[in-house]
Amino acid sequence: MPTKKEIQAQDNPGFQLDEPPDVKENGGGKKKKKDAQKKEEKPLIPEAAPVSFFRLYRFADAKDKVYLFLGFLASLTSGLCFPAMVILFGRMTNSLVSNGIISMLETLASNSTVEELCVEFLASNETYLESFYNMSGPDITLIQNACDVDMTAEIEMFGIGNAILGAIQLLLGYLSVFMLNAAAENQVFRIRSLFLKGVLRQDIGWYDTHQTGDFASRVTEDLNKLQEGIGEKVGMFAFFMTVFVASLINALVHGWELTLVIMSVMPVLMIAMGIMAKASLKIHRRFVQSSISELELNAYGNAGAVAEEVISSIRTVVAFGGQEKEVERYNVNLVKARKLGIKRSLWTGIGGGLAWFMIFVSYAMAFWYGPKLIIDSRGQENPEYDASVLIIVFFSVLMGAMNVGQATPYIESFGVARAAAATLFTIIDRQPPIDSSSEAGKKPKLITGRVQFKDVKFHYPSRPDVPILQGLSLDIEPGQTVA
Repeated sequence: MPTKKEIQAQDNPGFQLDEPPDVKENGGGKKKKKDAQKKEEKPLIPEAAPVSFFRLYRFADAKDKVYLFLGFLASLTSGLCFPAMVILFGRMTNSLVSNGIISMLETLASNSTVEELCVEFLASNETYLESFYNMSGPDITLIQNACDVDMTAEIEMFGIGNAILGAIQLLLGYLSVFMLNAAAENQVFRIRSLFLKGVLRQDIGWYDTHQTGDFASRVTEDLNKLQEGIGEKVGMFAFFMTVFVASLINALVHGWELTLVIMSVMPVLMIAMGIMAKASLKIHRRFVQSSISELELNAYGNAGAVAEEVISSIRTVVAFGGQEKEVERYNVNLVKARKLGIKRSLWTGIGGGLAWFMIFVSYAMAFWYGPKLIIDSRGQENPEYDASVLIIVFFSVLMGAMNVGQATPYIESFGVARAAAATLFTIIDRQPPIDSSSEAGKKPKLITGRVQFKDVKFHYPSRPDVPILQGLSLDIEPGQTVA
């Protein structure tokens, strides 16, 4: 005869006996117990591959698409301000260097001012200046180029230009964040409603094979992660990548040779980004970040389902002394989530560390090769490399690389959003065999009320090997009471 605890365990599959019979019978009892738990454990939600990034916006309406376009365009335009600022900074740096060169003329200005010497250097031929001042041709060309620069005008241009760029950056940054977040809020509102509707329309067989206790965590945590992946972080990622591309083009235009030398580290930098986004070690043949994030979300969902199930049946749990057993069951899911979180952080850390290492290597190469090119360009009427070119190329590649490094964490957010959306969209898209919300089907005008069961066989979907009804036949006539 079954004991009271065994009867309770049969009525409530979530409740577990303190001491299953096979634990005491043999030494392998613990292994059998774990196998039994795994067998009875219901899958949270069918595993779904992370959706594509553009699939995240499937619930955007026309208004949201306009917001997305304007926000994305504002992010791209905002990213172009940084290369313009670097050009202004390079021109001002060159004016400061030219002013330092001109100040050296004071040693030659015995009977004339520095301004008069500049006029003389610009008006006289090189042979006369070489013989009169005992200077080499490259030095004379350097002084002539320095005398051509108006330091006051360059500083004014630098100040006014940066003020204008700052105002543009402020306006475009505000528009980008507002537009993208507004579009994301509207979409999440629709998804939240559709997800609840999708859960409520499922047939009873679906509820028998799926845990519904994690509904609250899905509605809050998963939707928050999805919102982060389709909101302002998209604009920030677009901004950082625009700065990278525009800075790279800016560097190539001003000094392609130095740029190519610095860019020799880019392949390794791209590998570092790939470690964070794609698998050299593949899990489920999907993206590393996406797959690990998906498994982590499922683990937290399982833990939340256990907690909600226990709290809703707290009287039964306490009555049978199952508190410690349920805490252990909750901790098992948390341990799995912790391991997956550590693994995800490990890949993120490796990729980020390698990326920043290569960025600093590029700094070293710029300061090693740049001055050599400046020295080689001395004496040219229009030198290919001077202080401004070095500064523009260096800071363009510097800012480009830094912005790539700042953009990489957003790849992880997009992976988490894709994993969260996969679970939500799976429930929204599922068409149940018996749709309670459907208006289709026959609608009889008259019902007599006669019910007939003929050789009915039935088992629960979660326990197909346990027959419940085995050939039930029953007739119930109208007005008949059956118990």
